[in-house]
Amino acid sequence: MGISNLKKARISSWMWLILFCIIVLSSSSYSQTYIPGVSVYNSNNYVEYIPGDLPIVISVPHGGYLEPADIPNRDCDGCVYSRDSYTQELARSMNEAFYEQMGGYAHFIINLLHRKKFDANRDIGDAADGNNTVEQVWYDYHDLINVAKDQIEEDHGRGLFIDLHGHGHDIQRLELGYLLSGSELRLPNSQLNSSAILAETSIRSLVSDNWQSLTHADIIRGFYSFGNLIDRKGYPAVPSKNDRYPYESQPYFNGGYNTVRHSSIEGGNIDGFQIECNQSIRFDTSKRNTFAEELTRALNEYYDLHYDDDYIPINDYLVTSIKENHSEETIQIFPNPATTEINLNSELKNIHIQIYDVFGKQVTSLSWQGHPID
Repeated sequence: MGISNLKKARISSWMWLILFCIIVLSSSSYSQTYIPGVSVYNSNNYVEYIPGDLPIVISVPHGGYLEPADIPNRDCDGCVYSRDSYTQELARSMNEAFYEQMGGYAHFIINLLHRKKFDANRDIGDAADGNNTVEQVWYDYHDLINVAKDQIEEDHGRGLFIDLHGHGHDIQRLELGYLLSGSELRLPNSQLNSSAILAETSIRSLVSDNWQSLTHADIIRGFYSFGNLIDRKGYPAVPSKNDRYPYESQPYFNGGYNTVRHSSIEGGNIDGFQIECNQSIRFDTSKRNTFAEELTRALNEYYDLHYDDDYIPINDYLVTSIKENHSEETIQIFPNPATTEINLNSELKNIHIQIYDVFGKQVTSLSWQGHPID
């Protein structure tokens, strides 16, 4: 081979090597090994990922503080600049609560940039307003959510995505967004269970396959809905059993870009919904930390009730689930889970109760006389 041809061969080999490295690097930018509970960051430290080992991923798009001078403020038509105050702090308290309650970690993806600079709950145009740096942050944010979702599917098969927000509406209640408008939530259960509405819900996969074979309306605002689970802990929510839908005159957030992108509305095994937290439970540190514990507990209960009845560790809760032979309209059992005693609320007469331990052995049988059950 002549010198000229040899040089060409060497150059060609180097070109292929460089191309191979580019392909490998671009396809494995987030293929590193993660340690649950140990934060990692994107290249410019604007996105924080706390990896988990539980089947829950929580996105915090509007709680960032950073306002780097080299990134201009967004100037898009209709841009919103206000932060969701203390949602980042709420998420960090939840991270601790998951470990305390479950001995493991949920996945958290937290945007650290102020909303003036980056809106992580919008498509790339409105999110970054054409800024190249912020566009890369947008890709990093959603890539890391995908990393968490892929890990959940690999480890658990199914999972739950939560987009965590804060609202400033006058009514002090949680607003749960399943991508259904207020007018759709005001429909009767028969229509809420219709194929047309099911095509729009962010929990599409769960409706088609849930442990208790509940309908869409049941899961959205029934006894075992997330709204009812958190309402029974003292935090009113809409939709729920007690607050089935927002009235026409009431403001309501029903979910945004992230809930569409990362839920099961278009398929997949990861369901999702948006949680908008009212100010009264976010602004005070003590109240926020207490709420973080109860919100975490409700999410754990929700997963246990609908996805995997063995999810909650038996050493943490005496009563992990309760099955009722009567309609949810005629009997209520609370609290659930419980550690010391349970209570019944019912107009039915002659209620007979059988209690079994976690191994299926009956431990007691009694007739309810209106008192708490030890």
